[in-house]
Amino acid sequence: MFVVLEGSGTLRAAAEMLPIKAGDVIFIPTGPEYPHQIINTSEAPLKYLSISTMEEPEICEYPDSGKFMAEGSMDREQSF
Repeated sequence: MFVVLEGSGTLRAAAEMLPIKAGDVIFIPTGPEYPHQIINTSEAPLKYLSISTMEEPEICEYPDSGKFMAEGSMDREQSF
C-alpha cells in the first residue's frame, strides 16, 4: 500500500498509467500479474509512504529488469 503525502506523479500498474496526487491511497495486489512503479512526472518532489505487511520471507520480482529480491531473517532462538 502507498499513501501519497506530497506532490503528484504517475502510477504504472500492469499496463495502465494512472495519475496520482497528494492524499491518494494506493493498494496493489501481490504477484507478477500486478507489476507497479511510482514515477515523479512533475517538477516538484513526490513523497509517499510505503506500507507493508512485513510477512517473511519478502520476495519481490522486478519484471522490467528481470531481477529478484528475497529478504528474511532467522529467529536465533529456533532449534534445527
